[in-house]
Parts: sequence; C-alpha cells; structure tokens
Amino acid sequence: MLEGSCLCGNIRYEVEIIPELIFNCHCKFCRKTHGADYVTVALANASTLKLTDKKGLLKEHRNNLDGIRAFCSECGTRLMNYAPDRNLYFSIILGTVDTPVNLKPVAHVNIESKASWCEPYEGIPQYRGLPDGLI
Repeated sequence: MLEGSCLCGNIRYEVEIIPELIFNCHCKFCRKTHGADYVTVALANASTLKLTDKKGLLKEHRNNLDGIRAFCSECGTRLMNYAPDRNLYFSIILGTVDTPVNLKPVAHVNIESKASWCEPYEGIPQYRGLPDGLI
C-alpha cells in the first residue's frame, strides 16, 4: 500500500498500485491540467483505496471523454483519474505519493501529442496512444 496526499494535506489516501502499470502520459489533457510536459501515473486497484477527506474537499471534473479527474478544491492538487465505474481504469498521480517509491515508468504513452520541446527520455518504450494490454 502506498500513502499519498494533496499539497495542503487535507486529503490523504492509501492505495495499492500495479507496479508494472506505471507510465508517463504525454496527452494534451494531462499536459494542460498539470501544466507540465507530461504526468507520471500508476494504475491502481480501486477497491483498495482508503480516502480521508474530513473537510469534503475532494472534487471531481468529468471530461468530454467521460473520464473523471479528482482534485483538492483547497490547494488544487490533482490526485487521481478514473472511469465513472472505477473498474475500467483508476490511476493515481504518482507525484502525490508520500511513500518512497522505487519503481519506474514502463512506457511513455500518447507521444503523438507530446509538447514539441519535450524529448522523452530513452530506456523505456514510447507509444502513440495507449498500447493494447497497458490498461
């Protein structure tokens, strides 16, 4: 189990990630919502999620692809992404994890929409879109 939190610490979580399903996403949605070249996400077992949000600050935004982005309404930290039923996919933003993580991404995905100035580091595969079997 990994532990994580938002920047202000009002939302905390524990979850079990799937170590072989950590990837750097370069899609335009991730880039814009994080204000970064890409975001590293870890797919997780949604049934293991234990969320502490005593102030009711966790908010959701449903995008035009029917995906949900959950964030802290106090500090704005994006914490996780998921499908409405949380079964198709459930991912944790790895930058919000507080537990030391000795795992590395297995792939760069959605590089067809990567920032023009970003050169994904070598050593892991690069994919246009999401390859079959990744999620």
